[in-house]
Amino acid sequence: MLAKRIVTILPDMSLDEILEVTQIYSISGLTSEENPYICNRPFLSPHHTITPVSLVGGGKNPKPRRN
Repeated sequence: MLAKRIVTILPDMSLDEILEVTQIYSISGLTSEENPYICNRPFLSPHHTITPVSLVGGGKNPKPRRN
């Protein structure tokens, strides 16, 4: 629970950080015309039994994933 709150106490993302995160989301197909830029720091909480392959986003055509 504490890890989820760390995102809220960090400073706002810089323009370079916004562009970098947006590029990753764009490659993953997670951006839209309504939400072209990702301005919030991403937070993922994978299950403790996740494998390294699934954490990276394995599969036939590997790409970054967010569930």
